Amino acid sequence: MTNKPFLSVCIPTFNRAGFLRECLASLCQDGVDKTMFEVVVSDNGSSDSTVAVLEEFSNILPLRYVVQSENIGMDRNFDAVVALAQGEYCWLLGSDDAVESYGLQKLMGALRVERTDILHFGYVQCDIELKRRFTAHPPIGRVDSKPKVFASYIGGLQNVSLMFAFISSFAFRRSLWMDQRVRVQGWVGTHYIHMFAIHAALAAGASLASIDDCPVLARGDNPNDFNTVPGRFIALDARTVSRVIQEIYGDSKRFWQAMGQPFRRSYPIKALIQIAADGGLDYLLQNRVTLIRLGYPTSLLHILAALGRFDLLKIVKLTLDLRRKAIKKFSINAL
Repeated sequence: MTNKPFLSVCIPTFNRAGFLRECLASLCQDGVDKTMFEVVVSDNGSSDSTVAVLEEFSNILPLRYVVQSENIGMDRNFDAVVALAQGEYCWLLGSDDAVESYGLQKLMGALRVERTDILHFGYVQCDIELKRRFTAHPPIGRVDSKPKVFASYIGGLQNVSLMFAFISSFAFRRSLWMDQRVRVQGWVGTHYIHMFAIHAALAAGASLASIDDCPVLARGDNPNDFNTVPGRFIALDARTVSRVIQEIYGDSKRFWQAMGQPFRRSYPIKALIQIAADGGLDYLLQNRVTLIRLGYPTSLLHILAALGRFDLLKIVKLTLDLRRKAIKKFSINAL
């Protein structure tokens, strides 16, 4: 390409050849000017057929890719794919996700109209086979960067994913990332380098606009080191949100309250009880102070700790398991 594209679709990947093929195929959309976008992929040293998939699409899409000589870690791979991009805007897209048939054109159209630093949008949550479950999206409009207004916006989001934790739900000017790259690389190892980067840009005054479109099909139920261990994911999210608030928003009480709202929507009290019953109590107790600052009742953590101390969580688990079975049986009989 001689001219720089308007949008770089940045896909970090590792050993997801089958999902990556679906992802790339979903970007082969009619009516989209191929000179306006590029697809850049950073393969994190995959041992499967990822390179063969990339070669397969290299003559179909305006595609460039790099293969890392070794696994450099998720965060460094995110940074590498943004560095590889040449577009004015970048869209980090999960290699196990897919794009709606209208998604690419709609996204580029919104970026042209809004000309904002960061564009926030929604997604369709799916299962591992991309069967649709529900949609989640931010409220539509331009968002004032003043702390009080922006905190209110954050507080109204549906879940943690929309707090810029889900990589496929926002696009941003590449310069925002590259201009603060040294600081961004300081968040390597958090598993959320992208979330820190976007919040740092917003705290520095970057402009934000949101649309209620959901151009992304987000693949769920994909097992990893965090979602297969009870309590590990909420612990990661709690630590991340805590660091974002402390390192970027100056430990602001306003942002503790604001970010606590979507956090508790993602992890309601019944979810914490279930996590504790399933064996994840230690993860909750390790993050007790953070969870309380995010708005959970102090008494809840005390009660869960006491149940664990007296080995009563087995009874709670048995009760919850029986309840789940009863609900499942009722649902099947209702059909």
